[in-house]
Amino acid sequence: MEPLQQSEVNIYTHADLIMPLIFVAEPAIQIFEQPKQRGMRFRYKCEGRSAGSIPGEKSSDNNRTYPSLQILNFSGKGKVRVYLVTKNEPYRPHPHDLVGKDCKDGFYEAEFGPERRVIAFQNLGIQCVRRREVKDAIIQRITRGINPFNVPREQLLQTEEYDLNVVRLCIQVFLQDENGHYTRALNPIVTNPIYDNRAPNTAELRICRVNRNSGSVKGGDEIFLLCDKVQKAFAVKCTLYIHVSHS
Repeated sequence: MEPLQQSEVNIYTHADLIMPLIFVAEPAIQIFEQPKQRGMRFRYKCEGRSAGSIPGEKSSDNNRTYPSLQILNFSGKGKVRVYLVTKNEPYRPHPHDLVGKDCKDGFYEAEFGPERRVIAFQNLGIQCVRRREVKDAIIQRITRGINPFNVPREQLLQTEEYDLNVVRLCIQVFLQDENGHYTRALNPIVTNPIYDNRAPNTAELRICRVNRNSGSVKGGDEIFLLCDKVQKAFAVKCTLYIHVSHS
């Protein structure tokens, strides 16, 4: 057997086998602005008036903002859905409805393109149902396949466990592939709770009267605050701010 020529021998060193590792971050949903937790009133359908719009947590009288999200590590087209779910886990579809522009069957759905870096929900209101209507509303959710966290049916039908005074927004995003089909669903996320301002045990308390607006620096002064909608055994937390006058 003839010996191999040097040019025919391939010698691989350890350095030749080291390939650069490139980590590509996966697309994900991120809350850009949370909804304001208190101050929103849930409306019954029979009231015959607009359910209003859910404000963002940074919203003020002079600068109106709204709940919003952004899609990380993705610049294509997609579709976003927003549902109402329960406050506590497992997150079940809530019997209340989202109403407003682009809402149907109790949830919101709209497409978005690469030019929308932040997606804001400017016209979402909450339309509530009565306790006797909860079971029918949940059966409708089951029939329409609205169950983003795949909670078992028997748990969904435990209607006595639904708190009608608080909801969360559940956001689900579907990404479009090269054929224009929504084939990839991102993991759903939920926002902070939103409380019904009409319910005494969840409402934002309003001070109606206070018996004094100044006091001794030594402390010990007794102050009486009169608020509305305070139930018996309702835990009230009050924060007082100190104003120091240099005059």
